[in-house]
Amino acid sequence: MIPRTIALRLGASLLRIAGALLCVALLALAAVLVLTQMPSRSFSGPLAAATAEEQALAQRLRHHVAMVASEEHNIRTHAALEAAARYLEAELTSYGYTVQRQEFDASRQKVRNLLVTLPSQKAPGKRLLVIGAHYDSAHETPGANDNGTGTAAVLELARSLKDLGETATSDVMFALYTNEEPPYFKTRLMGSRVHAEALKAANAPVQAMLSLETMGYFSDEAGSQKYPWPLNRFYPAQGNFIAFVGTAADLGLVRKSVKSFRTHASFPSEGIAAPRFVPGVDYSDHAPFIDEGYPALMVTDTAPYRYPHYHTRQDTPDKVDYERLARVVRGLEGVVRDLATQP
Repeated sequence: MIPRTIALRLGASLLRIAGALLCVALLALAAVLVLTQMPSRSFSGPLAAATAEEQALAQRLRHHVAMVASEEHNIRTHAALEAAARYLEAELTSYGYTVQRQEFDASRQKVRNLLVTLPSQKAPGKRLLVIGAHYDSAHETPGANDNGTGTAAVLELARSLKDLGETATSDVMFALYTNEEPPYFKTRLMGSRVHAEALKAANAPVQAMLSLETMGYFSDEAGSQKYPWPLNRFYPAQGNFIAFVGTAADLGLVRKSVKSFRTHASFPSEGIAAPRFVPGVDYSDHAPFIDEGYPALMVTDTAPYRYPHYHTRQDTPDKVDYERLARVVRGLEGVVRDLATQP
């Protein structure tokens, strides 16, 4: 039989341990809420009929995706990758931009990033906002959603924001990257890493980088959206939203971008700033910018957590919801304007 004094001490110790565990649990919950709760409210309810402008944008996006991502295009299919690059260069040139080729060698072949800059007329060189997407596809997939949609979005933002330099307080760079997909993902030959390292070496004042990644698949069905545990406790079960994803260090950028999107777009949106060990948080071209100390995030439909054709031969242009993608791009236009014109 345990003496009464020992039992009392043991009970007190157990209470202290329980109290400590409760405090840890509450702090963890508070941290999760801070990193997942975004300003304003996400749009909910039926979408309004697409405007004539949105319908026209949807058709242009459809055309871009078809031209870039109707067949596999990567280092293994170099001719197709080159054809995609030539199309993108021609489009950007037709908008009035001078395209910079950032060339480098990979697997004994020449590949290139494509960069265009919209200089601020108010404060040239003071800050730089990078809007990027990769245009290569994964092995044995056309890559229509991953990442023909992000590529098409960059093109249309470059088109619609051509006048932004007049009011911007930041230079804006539109970047189209090669070699995001394996075998170069997270290596020194990943196109966005080549770019981020070059910017760092030049002491470029990058205020933010937005990576547009796999953005065109949506579903209103319950259970169509998946998450790594325990995020399913905090986000919708329907995969009908666009997500802004960053690391915990970039919570401010994520919140600012989500708030801006919700101001400009009547479209469901969610945001999260999570530690990098959460699977998927750094699975795109924003990762090299984070590594170089630049604020960065990804705009995505959450790719493998929603899209059933991710990295398969079925990732074809007919799988993309161009009308909803057009609404997302319109909202992102507002986000880029807000970020580029802030004091």
